[in-house]
Amino acid sequence: MYRSDEERLTDIIMGDAILQLLKKSGPISSRALLEKLRKMAALEYDSARQQAFSRAMTEVMNHIETPQAAGVALKSTDNVTHIFRNRDASDDTKH
Repeated sequence: MYRSDEERLTDIIMGDAILQLLKKSGPISSRALLEKLRKMAALEYDSARQQAFSRAMTEVMNHIETPQAAGVALKSTDNVTHIFRNRDASDDTKH
């Protein structure tokens, strides 16, 4: 369950940006998502949505700055955590 309407709006905005990237068939990366959010925010006039764009961009920037060698865990709307592993990361324990 969402903690607030602001968090829900941030998730919706992030989803919209991801869908636009997918429709464009361009590269899907954190940096591409951040750039798309910046472009969308530049066209937004509603203050609540502007704040949601700011939160979404901060979340993506934090993801870029945090090393993600092993993978990422994402929590869905039904409070289930999904773990995505980076299969390209070097793992010295496997040969």
